[in-house]
Amino acid sequence: MALQDSRRTTGTSQGTEGVPRRAVLAGAVWSVPAVAAVVAAPAAAASATGEGRFVIETMQGGTWVDPQYYGASIQLRNDDTQAASLPVADITSGTVTVTFALADAGPLAPVVIANAGGSSPSVPALPDTDPTWTAGGVSDNGDGTVTYTLLYAGSLAGQGVTRVSFGILGPTPLHSGVSVTVTSTGSPTDGFVHTRTATLF
Repeated sequence: MALQDSRRTTGTSQGTEGVPRRAVLAGAVWSVPAVAAVVAAPAAAASATGEGRFVIETMQGGTWVDPQYYGASIQLRNDDTQAASLPVADITSGTVTVTFALADAGPLAPVVIANAGGSSPSVPALPDTDPTWTAGGVSDNGDGTVTYTLLYAGSLAGQGVTRVSFGILGPTPLHSGVSVTVTSTGSPTDGFVHTRTATLF
């Protein structure tokens, strides 16, 4: 499937099911994850500033044992290799969006963050989520797609990495071969938006 741009959104959740679902999933574990097919973005020109880029480095997907949820784990890096000078400023906030067809989504609800402590579900099979990640909103884009937002607030130095694992409520039964577009932006950066496409099996 060709690369497509996803719409950045700050939409709000429809309904208040996020917290109860989190409690329901507290004992959930991850099924054996299938590696998502990731398409590399073309090389970008060097940044004119000394700022890094919030780059999607890896993404894998699978399903929760709870059959209602798609699952994914994303690793991002503050890639300073395109900066005009070093060291680069720490990335202190960031946004990741995950967009796919509305037909592949279940009832719209924010993502459920895994391995983040508190009431989030523990998923031993996946890398821990950095505690700086939280669930943002979910938005029906009005064009047959839906976008889920994840928010980062921390301090990521040049070449540092951060990871987030999460579940997305899907239909029953879940669909397979779901094509997703993932974007990442960070601040402070040079305005670069990284886009990757993947397939969740």
